[in-house]
Amino acid sequence: MLNASARDILDALENGFRARADLKGKLAELFAARYLDGLQVRGVIDRYEWQDLDGLPDFVVWLPSGAPITVEAKNVRSGTGLLRAETQKTRASKSDPMSRYYRADQFDILAVCLYNRTSEWAYIFARIDDLRTLASDDRYLEVIQVIPQPLTTPWTPDMTELL
Repeated sequence: MLNASARDILDALENGFRARADLKGKLAELFAARYLDGLQVRGVIDRYEWQDLDGLPDFVVWLPSGAPITVEAKNVRSGTGLLRAETQKTRASKSDPMSRYYRADQFDILAVCLYNRTSEWAYIFARIDDLRTLASDDRYLEVIQVIPQPLTTPWTPDMTELL
């Protein structure tokens, strides 16, 4: 597809911080899709669609009742200290300074991948209605969502609790 060997691609990743960050984001979506596959096999969800388009949530999930919910996957921030999820978009529109912020109604569930802290593709989840919003405009999410350790409400390692 890229007219490059797997070794060339791995070399590029090894020498490209931004490329690694982008790849971790895509892997977080891939492993979230596999989590959803498991929910589908168990009959917890009917089906899902992985959306790879700017401005749309990563997944639309249909419950057995037929009701759709949307899920956005994000990686937890690297480093030590508080566990934090960054809830802002990678790109912004030059004409709209608020376009990097997620609206507080833009998706239903936030899936936070813990890989950057645990080296495991495991997730914790929260409803968007339970996340902090900007003090200056409650129509938008705060950029950093602090996740308490040990986990407490509204966070859960089991997305089925939020369905």
